[in-house]
Amino acid sequence: MTTELLVRPRSLRFRAGISTGAGMRVGVQGFWVRFGDGLGEVTLLEGFGTETLERAGIALGESASALRGAPPPGSPDEVAARIQKIPILRECPASRAGVELALLDAGAQHAGVPLATWLGAEPRSVRVNALLTDDEVDALASEARARAHENFDTLKIKVGAQSAEQDAARLAAVRSVVGPNVRIRVDGNASWSEAEARTRLQALAPARLEYVEQPVPPTNFEALRKLRSLARIAADESLGVPGAREGLFGGRRPAVDVLVFKLPVVGGLLRARRYATLAWSVGVEVVVTSAMDGAVSRAGAAHLACTLPVEGPAHGLATGHLLESDAGGYAVSHGLCHLPDAHGLGIDPGVIGW
Repeated sequence: MTTELLVRPRSLRFRAGISTGAGMRVGVQGFWVRFGDGLGEVTLLEGFGTETLERAGIALGESASALRGAPPPGSPDEVAARIQKIPILRECPASRAGVELALLDAGAQHAGVPLATWLGAEPRSVRVNALLTDDEVDALASEARARAHENFDTLKIKVGAQSAEQDAARLAAVRSVVGPNVRIRVDGNASWSEAEARTRLQALAPARLEYVEQPVPPTNFEALRKLRSLARIAADESLGVPGAREGLFGGRRPAVDVLVFKLPVVGGLLRARRYATLAWSVGVEVVVTSAMDGAVSRAGAAHLACTLPVEGPAHGLATGHLLESDAGGYAVSHGLCHLPDAHGLGIDPGVIGW
């Protein structure tokens, strides 16, 4: 078995551009990483809390040097210890997440069990939301109707790229076609001031939203806390800024109702689990979501989701179909992401061309 960390650049392109409150996205840059047969993925979202492409390259080079000749890890705690010994990864969350996942996958494969089992849970199918991407009202409503007919019980919609009136019309059309029982969540991608967020949330209230994700810039924890009087609020990008722990949990009550984990933003699966434990202790729910990344990172996120309460919110892992190519992606049907009965992540390196 190879006992060195291998790194290969990768670029993922979307089938069509995705309009968000932070602008149009057409793809993501990053790296595949491999340790033995263990796979990891580095997805770079520079405007959302990760390091730059150049910095990631340096971090991965230093990680490769530190891990050269190391055997497969014997436990998740050993993975955490190895990561802790690579100082640059403390400031490079996406690289940390990718290297950590490769080690976790290698360790679980060496143990002969699925990654979720190695983490102390049992693999299961995971409830997931459907991300709707159409901008025009009628097209969005048709998309929502189709996903509801496919048994997705939770829909997610990006807002903020259009006016408050237009977004309100889009949400009203979706609620009209899916009925009262389907959950609708929206994501503002940190695009509003506190004052504008108040106006937007009031306009969207008739849609009876499950929650509003990152309505204001990620460092404005006090605004997040105040906006909880208008809607349930979720933090995403806020997890990637300095002082996040204190900002989210340091007040008399948490700043948000829900934490949304993207592995490359929070800094990996093990750090996400620690955050989740803190969140549960103060009544904050947890959602694991894609960073619009590839099959490997989403697989790690799905195994993380298996360690969370079954009765929690749907997770955001049904995004592979938005990519031009998604080799190795887990099957999604009837509103569920289905984990394979396989060791580690269950993705053959050859599937992604390695």
